[in-house]
Amino acid sequence: MTSYVIMLDTVGASAGNIPPSTRKVAGYVTGTGDVPWTAADWARFPQAGHVRIDQSPTLTVWATSADVADMETGAATEGTVVAQGLVRQAKGWWSFAYVSQVNLASLQDAARAAGLTRLQYWVANWNLDEAEAAAQLGGDIVAVQWASPTSNPDTIVPGGTQTLADANIDISVTIPSWFAYKPPNPVVTKVVATEQV
Repeated sequence: MTSYVIMLDTVGASAGNIPPSTRKVAGYVTGTGDVPWTAADWARFPQAGHVRIDQSPTLTVWATSADVADMETGAATEGTVVAQGLVRQAKGWWSFAYVSQVNLASLQDAARAAGLTRLQYWVANWNLDEAEAAAQLGGDIVAVQWASPTSNPDTIVPGGTQTLADANIDISVTIPSWFAYKPPNPVVTKVVATEQV
């Protein structure tokens, strides 16, 4: 896939390091301390696509209002993602899960076995470059996170000047329609014809 949009994500304490021109941002709506994003953090990106992550073990916010279930150590398990995904599916909703490349096939198999057909994936694979990550987009994969402060510490934040390590920001590529960027309304000015003498 050649068409994609860059998405930047981080914890609330580092949300201010994301350049305001970023077209798509992701942040946490659960967690403690400085992990969740505040309303002011989200408001910094009025035209950007917003992706809200539930990283709680129970995924109760994802079952009602968050966008992505975080399946990592200390967050949700495969079983919880499938169970809460079925709750969302019963409401007619699509579901999205953040999962490492190594756990992707297992989660896909578990979802199929449970009859969870409305689940798509944001895959983390830090062994890729941006082009390789973009090539994986399509089908049930809507986003690929390819760079993090630990995997690519010296990579410059797109649209910024800090490194990923300094900014504490991850980079993903996403299909454009997934939580799409909302361009600002154009300012239309009235053109008045003048007569030259």
